[in-house]
Amino acid sequence: MSLLIGRYEYAIDPKNRIAVPPKFREALKEEKGKCFYLTSGLEGCLYLFLPSRWDKLLQNDLQVFSLADKEEERAFKRKFFSEASDVTLDTAGRILIPQYLKDYASLKGTILVQGVGTRAEICVAVRWEAYCKTKVEPTYRRVSRNLEI
Repeated sequence: MSLLIGRYEYAIDPKNRIAVPPKFREALKEEKGKCFYLTSGLEGCLYLFLPSRWDKLLQNDLQVFSLADKEEERAFKRKFFSEASDVTLDTAGRILIPQYLKDYASLKGTILVQGVGTRAEICVAVRWEAYCKTKVEPTYRRVSRNLEI
């Protein structure tokens, strides 16, 4: 399984297509995969999975989605899976973002496609910058005091 890393800036075109970074396309090719899996993510991002990572989510009877509150579990699964779509690359290395996912993530302007290890996230650059200031940077500083990597 490939590790998805790096940050790339793109724009969504008028037909709701966005480029997938060449490194991510290569990872799909190495897996001999035919498509990525795209769905609504957390904090207003979209999640893009390689087939191997999507399959791993589905293993063990979806245990990764198990919550103590079964009503919340069902609600989360309903959104996550009903909004999932298998997306194929066109000849220019782009994927088509369904309108409902474009709306969910408010995709416009500069769009980031960034690897976060087991998946890629697609989000609006200004939303990411604000999130970094309020959550990522303080957490990174706090956690870094306890790590040696």
